[in-house]
Amino acid sequence: MTVRSASRLAALLVFAPIGEELGAQTPRRDSVPDSTAVQLQAVTVTEARAAGAVGGASAVLIRPSVLRSSPAPTLEQALRETPFVQQNARGEVEISVRGSDSRQAAVLLDGVPITLGWDHRTDPSLIPLTGTQSLTLVRGLGSLLLGPNALGGTMEVRHDDGAGRAVARGVRSGAGVDHYGSTIATLAASARRQLPGGGAFSVEAGGSHRQRDGVTLPDGATDLTARDGLRTNSDLRHFDGFASFRWRSATGWRAGLTVSGFTAERGVPPEEHIEEPRLWRYPYVRRALAALSLGTGSFRTPLGDALLEAGAGYHYGHVKIESFTDRDYTTVDAVERGREKTWTARAQLTHSVGSRAAFKTAITAADIRYAETFDSDPTANYHQRIWSAASELEFFLSDRTTVAGGLAHDRASTPETGGRALQEPFSNPGWRAGLAHQLSDAVRLHASASRRSRFPALRELYSGALNRFLPNPDLKPETLLGVEAGMTAHRSFGRTDATAQVTGFRHQLDDAVIRITLPAPDRRFMRVNRDRINSFGAELLVGFSFGGARPVTLTADALLQKITIHDITQAGEPERHAENNPQARGTLELGVPLPWMVRAYGNARYTGTQYCLNADTGNEMTLDPQVEADIGLERSFRLWGGGWFSSLGALVAVDNLADRVVFDQCGLPQPGRTFRVMVTLR
Repeated sequence: MTVRSASRLAALLVFAPIGEELGAQTPRRDSVPDSTAVQLQAVTVTEARAAGAVGGASAVLIRPSVLRSSPAPTLEQALRETPFVQQNARGEVEISVRGSDSRQAAVLLDGVPITLGWDHRTDPSLIPLTGTQSLTLVRGLGSLLLGPNALGGTMEVRHDDGAGRAVARGVRSGAGVDHYGSTIATLAASARRQLPGGGAFSVEAGGSHRQRDGVTLPDGATDLTARDGLRTNSDLRHFDGFASFRWRSATGWRAGLTVSGFTAERGVPPEEHIEEPRLWRYPYVRRALAALSLGTGSFRTPLGDALLEAGAGYHYGHVKIESFTDRDYTTVDAVERGREKTWTARAQLTHSVGSRAAFKTAITAADIRYAETFDSDPTANYHQRIWSAASELEFFLSDRTTVAGGLAHDRASTPETGGRALQEPFSNPGWRAGLAHQLSDAVRLHASASRRSRFPALRELYSGALNRFLPNPDLKPETLLGVEAGMTAHRSFGRTDATAQVTGFRHQLDDAVIRITLPAPDRRFMRVNRDRINSFGAELLVGFSFGGARPVTLTADALLQKITIHDITQAGEPERHAENNPQARGTLELGVPLPWMVRAYGNARYTGTQYCLNADTGNEMTLDPQVEADIGLERSFRLWGGGWFSSLGALVAVDNLADRVVFDQCGLPQPGRTFRVMVTLR
């Protein structure tokens, strides 16, 4: 399937079942709260996503199984539901939160960080969500306990409900096709068995296959070598598989193991705004990950009630990049190979403090090894160690008010640097404070402030990227100070439901790592600590549901932000625009029930003015605002009374109806008009 999202939200607003579990958060004298079982507070849910708060930071909960973008969405397609992502020059997808870049955001799979590695980020366009039950997006720093380098948002992907419970027995399948012949097929099955004494064991496994010859070139976009209406070198072949095992006792003890992996071949569309773009292909990208999690359930100690959780992960990656002499992609002039192995371990203890507080402490460690080979050169080996120790205290001032605060200490060292200069170890402290107040049964307020650092990745320090970069082992950590405050509200008026979340934020990033172009005749790129980046703005998420079982729905979100970059090396600290970060983004969607149980939806997306620096000229380029729209029809069919394959869902959609040119970055347009069909069987 094309990687465009067909919709933003599903149809019906309901109270989240999560909300019923939140009453267990207040520590009691005979138990400690299960911190993994509660993610969001004061939540109102659509079928696709919910708004809430975690530790005073705003959050969104997405259910991948009901997204319209694909029967087996990738992480990118889920993130397209929020103003988070954009494509970069390597064909990867960037995660940008409030002006941050993707190395400042953390992605966790069943509690294991997968963004700690060679590059300290993971390409969401290749991360499958097959079998995933939920995706929690925290747009600020919701907790210090999630490990190092997590300061620009966190995304936690879970194959269970957060408390060790997996899905019930069933088989699910789906398929999709668009009018350019792109296809996707997915199949997953799960089984659950009750054990003597009240425990349960469950297993789930599945896989998906995606293929496309390319993504649609929008009308008016420049691409002189496009063929059959498809962007140059935008093809993809992708297969993923997973298996998940869960055990839970009647007393809350639990264990889980998730094994996931994918293999892909893909092209990298060239940047169309410069004379010498990257002419790259990935003959293969392979990733495998195993995540083991353990939990004790609540147990008594001489000081109160406690809960111990632990997890370990292994992440293996193998990638090959080919650089070509021209846009025919036939003659290879350079090859890069990389092999990555990352071990991650994490342990967290939660303990009650009296009857109104809970203390949490966690240790996270990662050992990263990478072997890099250019052409026939000898292999260069790299090694980085990162660890973090953090503690937080959550105190319930009253039944309606909760405060939280914490401290962290992060450290990074690079004992092996591929023969290049060693970097001195870095140690930096971090802190955060949060507040949540239930103003009424319908309105919840939250606020938080935090400060934390991100250590440079091995790629930033030492990689030449096929001789396009000059390595810089003198990079220092960058430090983010972030503040946010907001409100989440829900009201019901007879057969009408309304939900809203409004959040204001301000971020300051010091010693920001940026890319500069070296003067002629070198003209290579280099990463340096140079700037201070300030950003402030507001985020809005609203939803309305009018009617009963088949309601009319209206949903919208908006991001307004101003990002300024201060060049601290220049007199007077002159300001300039941030690259590839629109000052405004927004979406409006309307869903309407039609006869014969059909539902129609239409949405419009606005992308405001963007700026970027032209690598050829060094001058700033401006991209004008654009509006694009999608439409679709969907219907669910009940096949028989129950059991496997008892329901069928069908969808027809047209993405980017007007075939508008909308850019992720300069020279990299999003797909044009695409007609597609999708079916799911459950």
